[in-house]
Amino acid sequence: MLEIFTTSEYDNKIAVINGDRAYTFGELKRRIAFQAVKLKNKYNIILLGGDNFGFIIQFWASIFSGKNIYLISDKTRLNGIDFEYDIAEYESDGELEGFDFSGIDVNKAVINFYTSGSSGCAKVIQKSLFNLIREAEDLSKTFKIENKESAVVMSTTSMCHMFGLTFHMMFPLYSGLKISTDTVTLPENVTAENGILISTPAFLGCLQKYNALFTKAPAYIFSAGSTLSDENFEYLEKFSNVTDIYGSTETGTIAYKNHPNSPFKLFGNVRIEVKENCIDVLSDYVFGGKVTINDMVELRGRELYIKQRTDRLFKINEKRISADELELNLKNNELVKDAYIMQNDGKLVCLCALSPEGQNYLLKNSVPALIKTLKQHLLKYSEIVPQHWKFIDIIPMTQHGKVNKNLIGHLFNVNLSLPVILNRTIDENSITYEMFIYNQCNFFQGHFPKLKIVPGVAQLYLAKVFANIHYNLNLGEGQWKRIKFSNIIEPDRIVNLKLEKSDKQVSYEYFSGDKKYASGVFLCDNIFKEL
Repeated sequence: MLEIFTTSEYDNKIAVINGDRAYTFGELKRRIAFQAVKLKNKYNIILLGGDNFGFIIQFWASIFSGKNIYLISDKTRLNGIDFEYDIAEYESDGELEGFDFSGIDVNKAVINFYTSGSSGCAKVIQKSLFNLIREAEDLSKTFKIENKESAVVMSTTSMCHMFGLTFHMMFPLYSGLKISTDTVTLPENVTAENGILISTPAFLGCLQKYNALFTKAPAYIFSAGSTLSDENFEYLEKFSNVTDIYGSTETGTIAYKNHPNSPFKLFGNVRIEVKENCIDVLSDYVFGGKVTINDMVELRGRELYIKQRTDRLFKINEKRISADELELNLKNNELVKDAYIMQNDGKLVCLCALSPEGQNYLLKNSVPALIKTLKQHLLKYSEIVPQHWKFIDIIPMTQHGKVNKNLIGHLFNVNLSLPVILNRTIDENSITYEMFIYNQCNFFQGHFPKLKIVPGVAQLYLAKVFANIHYNLNLGEGQWKRIKFSNIIEPDRIVNLKLEKSDKQVSYEYFSGDKKYASGVFLCDNIFKEL
């Protein structure tokens, strides 16, 4: 793979498409060389996600200048770093001829990934350049891409994440595929004739939910981060070749499948040893060659059947509870579309996405009645059921396609009742939540007891909470202006909350049909924070 840098054989071949501009390997190498010289006196280099083109330049510049590399997609991780570092910043106007790209020891070039473990706490996972190149080599052998000369690889995920780095950069570089560095945020961003989309179940699941169509359906879709549901798989198969990847940052890719309702197949150079509550993964993609992960699987030859993660087993009242099993049983109820159960402050809690039948049941009855019905359903299978429930339209995911456990914990730690989210409509710069503000919300207590209305302070708070969640902000107090209350909001009402973001502010509006209830603006020229 390093031949693309150490020889001139590929210099005239297009490597990257950035916006409307195509860059050859020769042009890319000259920019990498310029940045590598600039990094000469640096030591620890941090690469942040966002600008994929700049990331590619800075990643290889850091490699060829022999730096310690740290990939961080969440800027708040910087607060916990206790060593001196420099954040790599790409300067687009610099090029350098004659740089020596030889002499790199692929085993000593180490990349550090900051990732969240099963507890949600950050940990550092190391990979050598050898690990990354071997994985890219095996991916190229496993997945035979037709019409390689015209194929363009696009992604919805960050290159700071292991999946993004492997499939959006290393795999196409090794395979001779063009890389589009424009991040895909909407299906209409997929415009390549022979596209390869790197994505997550969170993004792909929304396509089915909203029956969204690509401008040009990608020829291939690779999904990772969590298991792609059979339902989503079948929807995507109508227009693309779909591959679901099983793996992790620690292990790299382990197995894959190309069809729903089928087992995973181990990659050719991966071997696993099944233990009682874990598996050992052995491959060239693992730093040190071997790693243990907390998954329970069944291995039949080279076919892999995933049972559950042991970090989703909880002990409540001396009884062992499987969150995976509870969720599966809960989703068998016609009122439930999806659910996530976790332990929070020593208690089981459930964030539940309702089916259309479930939403109708809630609106005709009440939230307490719905919770009672769902608990009675689960008691058929388990003596222990979740004590606290909240209802939403979609289980929240991180940008890497994993369940956002930190955000779910935050939702259950909020003292104020949150309305039931029935639906959401997302545009490029705005989001509209359709919410049911039910009678039992605690902000009705003690506030005009003879005429229950949603207090203005609660409206401000809810708008702020959902702005923080959707736009990844950390809005504080006193950051609002132009507040206007036009009509009162009574309990048991379906109300829309629209949020619209510009460069320095988020505007909000509560409305129902033509009736406006309240509006205002939050100033947001502050620090971004991932919940």
